[in-house]
Amino acid sequence: MHNKRLYGSIAVSTLTMMWLAGCGGVTSSSNSPTSPSTPSIPSTNQLRLYQHGDEFVYTVSGVARYLEQRYEVSGTRTVRIRSAGAGVLRYTWESRLRLRRGADTYNDDRMIVYTLSQNRQSREVTLLGYSADPDGPMINADLPYRVFVPGILNENSNFTYSTPFENQSNISRLWQIGRIEPVQTYAGQYSCYQVREEFEFDYPFPFVEYMWNATCWFSPQLGVMVRSETIEQGWLNGEPIEYRLTEILQRTNVSLQSATP
Repeated sequence: MHNKRLYGSIAVSTLTMMWLAGCGGVTSSSNSPTSPSTPSIPSTNQLRLYQHGDEFVYTVSGVARYLEQRYEVSGTRTVRIRSAGAGVLRYTWESRLRLRRGADTYNDDRMIVYTLSQNRQSREVTLLGYSADPDGPMINADLPYRVFVPGILNENSNFTYSTPFENQSNISRLWQIGRIEPVQTYAGQYSCYQVREEFEFDYPFPFVEYMWNATCWFSPQLGVMVRSETIEQGWLNGEPIEYRLTEILQRTNVSLQSATP
């Protein structure tokens, strides 16, 4: 599923040029009538329908605190969506990170496969279960199934999700959805909602297996984050690890035209 400062200067300079062009530079007239400003209408967008074969590849960079040492981190994360038939989708998230400190290196490779269902009318995405192995059995979510991704995104709104599973694990997330803004990535520029995300994945062990706090940019045209800045806490080889990562969309086979709902 998995990320910042590029949008600010673009948005400010563009709006400034538009304002100056529309107002004739800095020239003004004291005789011009004034009127109250029109309140802005919050942006609302519908999530696109996921398609069999969708793929999103991200570059990841940052640092990690591991074994009481600081490591440089690089790697990739990939999201793939495949149809499993009868309206069921397999959403595979694969992370391949490399930690380096001088001659010392560690690999942190993870994969999780979410089994999803998307309502074609409301566009809501529901989580049915997950597996840590693409060929392994699915761990079912407890009924009733919860909405995992909202079908409609609104500026200045919140979205919360929490569900337990049959093996006593639990996933919870909070999205604080802000304004929509242009975000530049290696794959192009997208209109995205800035999202403050809190995510926690508890396994049936006496510790939190994985959690993160992030500022992300979510594209309703693609249905995924295109950039994120995260603080991630988890475990590697039985030892705690903390990441501070930047994740940017590098390439995707979903075009803007095909991504339009």
